[in-house]
Amino acid sequence: MKRFLLVGLFAGITHFMAFSQSHELRVGVTSGVSNFTGSGTEAKSTLNGSTQQDYYTNNPYGKKYGINIGGALNYRYVFANNLILGLEGAYERLQTKIDLEGNEFMNGSRGQTRLNQQFINFNPFVDYRVFFEPMTMDIQLGMDIAKTLSIKENGSIEDKQGNKTSFDRDRGKVIDLDLRPRLQFNVNYDRYTVFAGYSWGVKDYNNGMLGADPGVARLNVFRLGLQYQLLTPIFKND
Repeated sequence: MKRFLLVGLFAGITHFMAFSQSHELRVGVTSGVSNFTGSGTEAKSTLNGSTQQDYYTNNPYGKKYGINIGGALNYRYVFANNLILGLEGAYERLQTKIDLEGNEFMNGSRGQTRLNQQFINFNPFVDYRVFFEPMTMDIQLGMDIAKTLSIKENGSIEDKQGNKTSFDRDRGKVIDLDLRPRLQFNVNYDRYTVFAGYSWGVKDYNNGMLGADPGVARLNVFRLGLQYQLLTPIFKND
């Protein structure tokens, strides 16, 4: 029975590999924007604390978009039927913003908080490739599995007299692992790929908070980027 299973497994792998067209390996840079959505997010919040050392944003999960940066390594296994299976590993800093409204002790100050979140992100995906030579386009569907490295506030306020005060606060790992379904479109020419994609957060950053229910806050990400293929590309749908 064991021999039969081994022979069957070997035959299946051989058949699977026979339909392979090519391997692709890309390195790239990513930018874009991100923001929070849900009933637990706001466009404006207040600042808590009485001194610069203990300032923190009452609700840091802002609806306003912040600028993202990152880098990634991308592997794809292309089959003769134009189906693609792949995996991407990336470092990303995703940023969101929220405006600050003053209160009595800040004399009507105004400002803004940027929530900077660093992740190691793994993205397993499936693609389908469309040819319009000399270019190709990949329609990609996958899942972001994002391991949190850090979440930090960087903010500043300005009072009516024009005096500015900056503050920082480490939020710790509010969420350890974020999950985001991801849709992406890649346009390939020669060794270069330009892509645009969107990820929808499914994990609630307010989950587990003590006290009153603040509502749901989920992180969404829009990406734009450029990749360079390290292996010799195949252009024709042979």
